[in-house]
Amino acid sequence: MVDTIYSAVEFYGKGDPYFGGTAADWALYKTEDGRHAFISAADAQRRKLVMAYFPTEAEAEKAGAAASTRKGSISAVPIKPRLEVPTAQISWIVGNKHVGEEDSELAEDFAYRAKRAGAADPDLIAQIVAYALACHRANQALVAHFRL
Repeated sequence: MVDTIYSAVEFYGKGDPYFGGTAADWALYKTEDGRHAFISAADAQRRKLVMAYFPTEAEAEKAGAAASTRKGSISAVPIKPRLEVPTAQISWIVGNKHVGEEDSELAEDFAYRAKRAGAADPDLIAQIVAYALACHRANQALVAHFRL
């Protein structure tokens, strides 16, 4: 069973700014135009952006590398889904879907299901979609492993 989704962080600069350093570590967010960008937490909160979540560590690192403009050190950070994310239900639903289903179809389906169930928080919906995709990746890996 999957228990982790991922986000990306860019570590840039050296030393704590409070003590004269230049460090500015920013998380990867989904911008208003749908792209990814590393943005400070204060700016993201002001713009009401949602953090970018990914089903695998490799996908988080790849998206982070593509979005980096400062060319800092990119790391995938494991995120435990919020308690409101219905992990057992998502895992069961994804397990009953075909492993060849397109990611975009699966993401659209789970975003719709979350909204229909009353989820209004965009961050919660993003975590639900990322968790569903993580379960989908795990199922695809099982099929590949057993050569089904």
